[in-house]
Amino acid sequence: MLLPTHHAQHELTFRYACSVTRIQWLCFAALLTCSLSAYNLFRRSNALITAATPQPDTLDPHTLPPTYHAYHQAELQLPQHDWSRRRPGPNEKFFFVAGHVRGLGWGNALQEHLLNAHLAHVSNRTFVFGNYTWNDDGSTYSIYNGKPIPSQIPYTVLIRGPAVGDPLPLTFDTPLAVSKDYFDHVCPRKFELDQHEVNAHITHPSSALEVTEKWSAALQATSEACLQSSLASQQIYSHYRIFGVRGALTDLWPTLSVSPILTQFGWSSLIERAFDVNQHLFYYPSLPGSNLTGTPYTSNAERYTPIPGLMAIHVRRGDYLKHCIDLTDQGEDFVSVNSLPGLADPFVAPRGFFFSELTRTDRDLYRRRCFPSVAEIAQKVEEVRATKEGRGIRRIYIMTNGKADFIRELKEALLAAGTWDAIHSSRDMILDKEEKYVAQAVDMLVAQRAQVFIGNGFSTLTSGAVMMRLANGFPVNSTRFW
Repeated sequence: MLLPTHHAQHELTFRYACSVTRIQWLCFAALLTCSLSAYNLFRRSNALITAATPQPDTLDPHTLPPTYHAYHQAELQLPQHDWSRRRPGPNEKFFFVAGHVRGLGWGNALQEHLLNAHLAHVSNRTFVFGNYTWNDDGSTYSIYNGKPIPSQIPYTVLIRGPAVGDPLPLTFDTPLAVSKDYFDHVCPRKFELDQHEVNAHITHPSSALEVTEKWSAALQATSEACLQSSLASQQIYSHYRIFGVRGALTDLWPTLSVSPILTQFGWSSLIERAFDVNQHLFYYPSLPGSNLTGTPYTSNAERYTPIPGLMAIHVRRGDYLKHCIDLTDQGEDFVSVNSLPGLADPFVAPRGFFFSELTRTDRDLYRRRCFPSVAEIAQKVEEVRATKEGRGIRRIYIMTNGKADFIRELKEALLAAGTWDAIHSSRDMILDKEEKYVAQAVDMLVAQRAQVFIGNGFSTLTSGAVMMRLANGFPVNSTRFW
């Protein structure tokens, strides 16, 4: 349910308990915080959904989402798959992260997938990719917000590149990635590498570089061909140790940014087709962009060039208000590359005053950075348009899950604050059935290419776009945050 914008500040205002003494409250709060932290750690580390999986006979066939069967079949036909084999070849060494993230959004899954692929690349092992997984209980569909969604989506529905088995430039001799089905075919018996054993050698668990180096050393030290991390070990690169820790990616970024996993990254033909169909939302009619569909792929930077005159903004609504409150209570920082040093609009999580208790000012800071009001959004947009990077911007694209009345209110505020040639939003996209269920990736492509992007620093959807902008050499100050 969409909550009125003007209630956001009230919802995030610190509330003092009146029925207990301050010391009793602090003791109770400390106990509650520990309990909630333990619960959230369990919930997010396991990444399992709690929504019930619907029975097929209870769903209207006309409302069922696509299964993307053709994409799965295309993955099986990758030329590096030799289905005549019953065991790995003499020089084949595979690596699969069995405890990859499940039950979380596309942005969370993408950033982990790319780092896992980079780890396999620097370890000279064949990366094994599965599906973007919401639910891996064997079901075809799951229920999210009362509606059916695919339980799993092949990664090739969303992306292309070395992380899903596409060829590498000739300068690299790293083996090509293979699908999980092929891995299971040639490796019916697998050797599991326990995360706890590897992590015992890691001095700084929130150093993405050290995590990568120690895991790479462990992968290279074993001669086992059929290698995977244990399912019980969960993620190698988790939110609590890497993506949610300020600065954790800083030491890895110089090598990750030039890794072929990023430089040869691309969006799938489905995502590019959706972008092409909706070009009128992003480009001036007199200066249309060239279609991505049918254009030979060269590199990430050469393919996804800036769209002049366009600003993209990421504005979360709906259930994100509760998420922002949770982030405040947990003292979260900006996620992933959003916290890299040198970026504009940095955020340092306030640590509170007494017993780390956040003040009203602290909480309002979180609200403004995580769930800004319509007036604050309009003000920030005009401030950014007045910068050197914002010169010539006359079109704006609003990436949002907000409902129509919110978008209308925001458009009115933007027009009242400045002059625009065009204001469009995610709801203006023309999408077919297959594109609809991966629309967030289309938004990410738009954000990646906009002349200026204002994102939500707490969002992994934002961080995915920021990662590509930085890797492709966009001006640093063209990427901003609320």
